[in-house]
Amino acid sequence: MIQAFAARCGMMSLALTAFATLLLSACAPSVPYGLPSGRSLPPPATGTQIPAEGEVIGTGDIRVALLLPLSAEGNGAQVAAEMKNAAQLALEHSGLDALELVIKDTGGTEAGAAAAAQSAARERAALVLGPLFAANVRAAGSVLAPQGITTIAFSSDRSVAAPGIYLNSYLPEGLVRRIISHAASRGLKKVVAIVPNGPAGDIDENVARATLESAGGSLLAVTRYDYDNASMQRAVQEAALAAHEADAIFLPDGGNSPSAIVAALRTLGIDLSGKRLLGTGQWASVNLSDPALQGAWFSDTDHARMNRYWMFYRQRFGREPSVTSALAYDSVILAATLARRGEAALTQASLQAPTGFAGATGAFRFLPDGTTERGYAVYEVIDGAARLISPAPTSFTGT
Repeated sequence: MIQAFAARCGMMSLALTAFATLLLSACAPSVPYGLPSGRSLPPPATGTQIPAEGEVIGTGDIRVALLLPLSAEGNGAQVAAEMKNAAQLALEHSGLDALELVIKDTGGTEAGAAAAAQSAARERAALVLGPLFAANVRAAGSVLAPQGITTIAFSSDRSVAAPGIYLNSYLPEGLVRRIISHAASRGLKKVVAIVPNGPAGDIDENVARATLESAGGSLLAVTRYDYDNASMQRAVQEAALAAHEADAIFLPDGGNSPSAIVAALRTLGIDLSGKRLLGTGQWASVNLSDPALQGAWFSDTDHARMNRYWMFYRQRFGREPSVTSALAYDSVILAATLARRGEAALTQASLQAPTGFAGATGAFRFLPDGTTERGYAVYEVIDGAARLISPAPTSFTGT
């Protein structure tokens, strides 16, 4: 599945370089990708002589390890293959001489993640990217953190974040906060939430409630469902009374859930014509052509920037990538940019630059507790498509 690396030259090389320059500068013209402007950095460090175990991409002096579940069961291996492709693409865009990227297979297990982390530490990696799964991040972190090796992992479970263990991922809190705060700023402050059972629903409820309260609004009701028709019908019935009084209905789940819930609400005689439907990035899997969803608002990554990344991925590998793969792309670009300034730039202080970084996934910054703040856009469903109504921020204030 993974194509062998071949050097690019001539016009293709120029095109890739031009794209990388555009990608890294368009989002925040005053904030270079990697470090705030004006930072004085030491000269590049010399390379290690310890042989690397795993596939090596790049010829740079500074070594960075990438831990992925390449042989995991289920769809983990597919996601890992896409992330490996994205990492290769990123290094081609930034220049193969920027760093030496060593790919290590975790197998998708805690033991495999710990072993891969031990290997990276033994080989004196200046930075570790990955793993992907939360339990694997814990296992790898328990090896790397005591040795002072910084990690940028890809889990969306904020509980595995810690100082020095950063999460470059799509944390659901940010998506919920963005859409609810946007709705509240437009006067929609009485909201009913219908969310799935489980940890995701807990986050949806807690963040929506806190965001509304800080804006002078309120969450009128919260009902929950399992993934069966009877459970969803009960959740809708429990929300019906409050829905009559609401300005908006918050449906953060994806797939068929929003359409099914809206149909059930209308069956109960609830007039939704004056109420706004609100969603999150999970709506990427929703059928936006459903007439019942027209006019809905949802938060998501910057589609224009992601589309540019997808275009180059398709040209390079001949297939459609996932949004998760873009996290590997951004992380490798960031590591390569810092590495060109010397190994001393690959520090927690540099990664926590308050103005943040710009990438294919938009503006993002790492916080001291290891979590990530990300800039999201808001879209409206119009004529079966997502239309931008509130752009994603292009940088952070530095506070």
